[in-house]
Amino acid sequence: MPVFYDSHCHIMNLSHPNLMALLKRVFMDSVPRRLIWLFEHLGAIPLFLKILIWFLLFLPLLVVLLLVVPFVLFMLLLLLIPPAKASLVEKLKEKAAKITNLLAVMETEIGDCLIQLEEELRKQYETKGGLVLYGGSGEEVCDRIVMTPLVMDFGLKNYRNSKSPYKVRWKPVVSQVEDLCLGFRNYYLYRSAYIKSAEGPLPPLFEFHPFLGLNTVNYQLQSSPAREGHSSFLEDLLEKNFSGFECDTSPEMRRINLSKRDWSTFDGNIESIGPYDFAGIKVYPPLGFNPWPEEGDGYPDSSEMEREREKVLYLYDFCIGHNIPLTTHCNDGGFLVNNSYREFSSPEKWAKVLEQKVEYRALRLNLAHFGGAEREDWREMIAGLLLKYDNVYTDISYQGVDRKIYGRLKLLLDSYGADRDRLLKKIVFGSDFMINLQDIASYGKYLQYFAETDAFTLEEKGLLCHENAMRYLFLM
Repeated sequence: MPVFYDSHCHIMNLSHPNLMALLKRVFMDSVPRRLIWLFEHLGAIPLFLKILIWFLLFLPLLVVLLLVVPFVLFMLLLLLIPPAKASLVEKLKEKAAKITNLLAVMETEIGDCLIQLEEELRKQYETKGGLVLYGGSGEEVCDRIVMTPLVMDFGLKNYRNSKSPYKVRWKPVVSQVEDLCLGFRNYYLYRSAYIKSAEGPLPPLFEFHPFLGLNTVNYQLQSSPAREGHSSFLEDLLEKNFSGFECDTSPEMRRINLSKRDWSTFDGNIESIGPYDFAGIKVYPPLGFNPWPEEGDGYPDSSEMEREREKVLYLYDFCIGHNIPLTTHCNDGGFLVNNSYREFSSPEKWAKVLEQKVEYRALRLNLAHFGGAEREDWREMIAGLLLKYDNVYTDISYQGVDRKIYGRLKLLLDSYGADRDRLLKKIVFGSDFMINLQDIASYGKYLQYFAETDAFTLEEKGLLCHENAMRYLFLM
């Protein structure tokens, strides 16, 4: 097991996330429109109804005040007690430091960020030559880390709905892909100037196989009528980036083809990106991707719903036919910008997809985040899907910011009795770097928590960070 797989991570800079989309979610454009309609028609409403409406409008505010005021008084009381004040201030400073750290990393040029990650890990395991996993009385040195950075499609095609005088009219995923690949290039070209050894040059610690971010909402099918704001075809995108995958009749062929990419030669032009530069596809329901469009999902009419369903069906058929790994966000948090994010992110949506036809059992799917640490109902549903479908996996990304999570995961696995080993073989390690820096100091610290936990044996850790990942990625 010389290779460690981080199968869920993000590498981006501050220009990539759609900050306006986040603001749109926070301010909820639909609420002001309802209030405007209400005030326009207020004159025609009887007095008793006006009183009732005003009461209902301000009832939530009254409830919030009743909850907030005691909390504020409690916090003020804590501030009057020196030990409690010191503890509270220290926690606030710690959280602020982590947020600052995240922003600093996102402001750093991607290549330099990757070089600094290697510097950190080389220093941390200076005498070992790589990341060290511990288990019982043994240890395993991983001299290479494979990262699969997940590109996210932050496109905002419905910008006309915004009431801002200056609108985010596009947030092309193209620029994010170019920046990411330039970062790979700069890592390989310049790392030797920073990472040195008395014994001579050290080989690169990292290897990169990114996932293409895709939101079918931002594309159309060639068979569909042309629509304003949808100038790109889903078929062209998939064919450009994954043609040839269907010829990989074995994991060995896929490994060979992926390994041919020399990122140090990338010229910075998106047109030079092609087959085998991406190892899979990432979809993100909180940004509006709907795994299974159906009535009640908020579409303006049934024809719009049918168009979206036709696109996701094409995506799934293409992924199955080309054996492409598909990773989806599957907890109720994240970059929450779509009003239906909770339902779209639910594993229940994916259960409906997998049940549609026998062929969909072959979909190579990662339900990321294992439903989230706090959603036991989603976690239980995902576990059921892992045991039912051979090609369905989950990852435990972000959750490792708390070193205790691995003990809780062990207890969960133990509760499945005879199915424990089957379930363990469907779970993949992921860090959710750089997003995880909100709650942990560094990438090295996150890997350390996993490497040193005694919740799993060395063999079990090998499953999580190597064998399971390779099976999911169709590399084993």
